[in-house]
Amino acid sequence: MRFSKTLQNLLRVLNILVLVGSIAILVILSLEMLNNLEPYDSVLFMRVQLWVCIVFLLDFLVRFIVSERKGRFLWRNLFFLIVSIPFLNIAQHFDLHMSDALYYFAKAMPLIRGAYGIGIIVGWITKTKIATLFISYIIIILAFTYFSSIVFFITEKGVNAEVHTFWNAVCWACMNVTTVGSNIVAQRVPGQILAVLLPTAGMVLFPIFTAYVTTTFQSKLFRKPEPTETDEK
Repeated sequence: MRFSKTLQNLLRVLNILVLVGSIAILVILSLEMLNNLEPYDSVLFMRVQLWVCIVFLLDFLVRFIVSERKGRFLWRNLFFLIVSIPFLNIAQHFDLHMSDALYYFAKAMPLIRGAYGIGIIVGWITKTKIATLFISYIIIILAFTYFSSIVFFITEKGVNAEVHTFWNAVCWACMNVTTVGSNIVAQRVPGQILAVLLPTAGMVLFPIFTAYVTTTFQSKLFRKPEPTETDEK
């Protein structure tokens, strides 16, 4: 029993470290790009993401040990295991040369780790109440918009003449999610896909916002007044 409780406590600690590490990746990545630096050439960023990967692997290993059906667990969490591997650090340490497709795949891994942390936060917030669902959706939209700006900047910088700083990518994402549109046109496939998904997500937001406001207004309008002491007599 003590061993079981120890494992449970260890899992809780690892879950918190996974969350903190995922957010740390996005924060450092954003700060590097806001300073117009290449984050994947940053020693700090590479060290942080290496330690985050180690935490991810430890979390996977502990949950694998605890699992009763290890084969089933491995199959269901195979993607998490792949995301936990520090491909960029391995390539840098052994001076490996990767193709363009493999290099972009390796660069996408830190972003997926950051998205995993955002998913954990949204999962904590989401409940059955309408107000909470609305807030959760707002958080999802904001997180998706910001995440899209990071992906857009990484894939378009050096290719798109209109993308000079990270702020250009943030403006592009905000303009698209509000369905206004941006004068910056994506040159690569990831940006072109996001240019379709962002307005779609924005168009879904407005009906949800209208339904939330209408439901809140009606609930207050038709709420029965509480009986006073005079009414009770």
